Amino acid sequence: MPKVSDEHKDAVRRRIMDAALTCLLRNSFQDVTTRELVGEAGLSTGTFYNYFPSKELLYEALAEELLTEDLTRLRAEGGAGEGLLRFLADYVLVEPEAAVAVSTFRGRMHPGSDAHDAIRRLNEFVVREFSPLVARAQAEGFLDPTLDPDAVVELLDIVWDGLGRRAATATFQTSYERVGATVLAILVGGALGPTADATRVDTAPRPTPPRPAKYTLKG
Repeated sequence: MPKVSDEHKDAVRRRIMDAALTCLLRNSFQDVTTRELVGEAGLSTGTFYNYFPSKELLYEALAEELLTEDLTRLRAEGGAGEGLLRFLADYVLVEPEAAVAVSTFRGRMHPGSDAHDAIRRLNEFVVREFSPLVARAQAEGFLDPTLDPDAVVELLDIVWDGLGRRAATATFQTSYERVGATVLAILVGGALGPTADATRVDTAPRPTPPRPAKYTLKG
C-alpha cells in the first residue's frame, strides 16, 4: 500500500476544517452533523474519523487556529500593551462572531466526554499563549506589574466567553457592543468615581455567612 505523504494528510485535514467552518457559518455556529460535514468536504465518514476521532477535537482545532492567527498579529505589534488594547477595542469586544463560535463549542462540554478534555486543553492554550503578552506589557510599564498575568488572561477569556454565550442565545438586555465598550472603559479607566477613595475599602477576602444548603456544591 503506498505511503500517504504528509502534504496529502495536511491537505485532507485542511479540507475537513474548511468544510466544518463553512457548515458552522451556514448554521450560525450551531452544531453540525457528521453527515453534513463529510458531505460538504466530499469525504467518507471513515476518512473524517481517521483525522478527527470526534467533532469535539475538530472544533478544538478550529478554535486554536483562530486564536493562533490573533496571536501572530499581536506578536507582530511594536508594543505589547498597545497591541493588546487595540485587539480588545477593535476585535474582541466589538465583533461577536468568534466569541459565539468558541463559546458554543465550550457549551457542548459534558463531564468525562471528549468535549471536556478538549475544552480544558483549549483553556490551557489560551492562558499559556496569551499570558506572555500580558507579561511583556507589564515589563513595558503599560500594565500594572502586580497583576497576575495568567489570571488577567483567564478573566478576559471568561468575559469573552460570556459575551459569546449571550450573543449566541440572543439574550442580551443591552448588546454585545455596549457591554464590550463598558468592559473596555473599566479596564482603561476603572469603575470607581472621582470621589471614591479605594484605600478606605478593605478588599481582602473575609469570612462570610454560609449559603443555604441548596446553593452549596456537593463535594
